[in-house]
Amino acid sequence: MKKLFIISSKSGKSDYKKYYDKLLINNSKEEIKVTKSKDDARNFARKFRDAGGDVLILLGGDGVLSEVASVVKNSKTALGLIPMGTANDFSKNFDYSNFNIENLEINKIEKIDLIEVNNETCINITSLGFDTNVLVHAYDIMNRKNIGKNLGYIYGVTKSILNLENTKLEINAKLGENETNIHGNFLISALCNGSFYGNGFNPSPNGKINDGVLNLIIAEKMSILKLFSLIMSYRKGNHLGTRGVREIQTTSGALKSDREFLYNIDGEIKKANKINYKILEKSLNWVYFKWGEYESSSICRNHCRYKNGFRFIKRK
Repeated sequence: MKKLFIISSKSGKSDYKKYYDKLLINNSKEEIKVTKSKDDARNFARKFRDAGGDVLILLGGDGVLSEVASVVKNSKTALGLIPMGTANDFSKNFDYSNFNIENLEINKIEKIDLIEVNNETCINITSLGFDTNVLVHAYDIMNRKNIGKNLGYIYGVTKSILNLENTKLEINAKLGENETNIHGNFLISALCNGSFYGNGFNPSPNGKINDGVLNLIIAEKMSILKLFSLIMSYRKGNHLGTRGVREIQTTSGALKSDREFLYNIDGEIKKANKINYKILEKSLNWVYFKWGEYESSSICRNHCRYKNGFRFIKRK
């Protein structure tokens, strides 16, 4: 089996050198690449894919994960993740409670879905509105003041509340032969493949990365008082069914406005006045690891916990 580790040296605040040393215990130097410039992760992944590589394991955050997924999608190369970013939200769809980098073992490889957004690849969530403004302010303060992610996101939320903005949108969401059209002013619009974003918020508690549908979560314009309530429930995934919040299952569609807006693809900030999207069903081979006391299984007996449609069973 051809294997490659790509370590993103720019992800989060982690000391990537310690990961490199630990990987060397069971792997050769030729199997480990460390990024130095912006396009290195894509280039390493492309070269490995073209050489017929089997398993690529990325050590990085959501942004670089999205980049690498765009390279290896629709190929035989499988992608796995060791979370090393700022928020690591996509990794929250899986169980890393007993993670041990020195004892990596592949449990299985299965296909998962991706999203195509304005001709770019999204593996987790694309969103616009309040949550994107939070990211903009959080990134700004973290870069300027060199503070941690938790304080950065608190600052981002606070500043976004004080400068509350809504986006006037026309939404067209398709699911098979069904089509939903909505017009209005929206505080949040989140197109979800995974379930978590924004440093642990849970916009799509029903989202699964392998079910062939996307979950579009929209929150209408609301007062600051109602927003405070929404933020608390939004973090815990209890917001669905709340007045002004709607979930739409979709496989393709568009969100457009009469003016340019900010949006983000897996945390990377973009600008547009229209988002065209579609699901890329089962387009990526994903690596499920096994370590410690937990293993993924299709059989659920005692001590069973559910994460993203997969079951994790504690061994006796």
